[in-house]
Amino acid sequence: MIMNKKKKKGFTLIEVSIALAIAGASMIYTYQLIAEGMNMQRKSILLTNAVLLAKVKMAQIDSSPKLEDATSKGEIPGYTGYSFETSIKEEEMDLLKLAEQGGVKKDKQKTNPDDLLGTNPNAKMDEYMKKRGRAQGSKTAGIIKVYRIKVKIIYPDGASEKEYIAETIKSTQYN
Repeated sequence: MIMNKKKKKGFTLIEVSIALAIAGASMIYTYQLIAEGMNMQRKSILLTNAVLLAKVKMAQIDSSPKLEDATSKGEIPGYTGYSFETSIKEEEMDLLKLAEQGGVKKDKQKTNPDDLLGTNPNAKMDEYMKKRGRAQGSKTAGIIKVYRIKVKIIYPDGASEKEYIAETIKSTQYN
């Protein structure tokens, strides 16, 4: 007697378990990516709102007819959890020191800009100053009075708060 053995068709329990584990892991990873993307989108909306509100507040300060030293703070209507703090301070600013801050080499060492008054040996300003009766050229590019305007927007970020700060300067001469 010869018996035909029929081959069983289908998957074993181990193969099905491995396939389900791989599919489950890939689904969990995909859901984590989606959740992270949604969280990043929420954070970008919060930050975009903060930037917009800082621009609006800065434009409001800039459009005022006269600036003076002042600070203010308060809630922002229509934006739950958002608040602002502004400060306007008059101060003196040395233009040479300001220009030096921009003259940073790649190795992070500060260098004097060589196109400002009195810093370049070939500058004509020293020669001009000697002709006018001053023995020495300018060691400063000039001290000017400015208003330093700072706008801080505080916004909610989950359980904590974050802040966005915008800062500018405006000459007191054109105020």
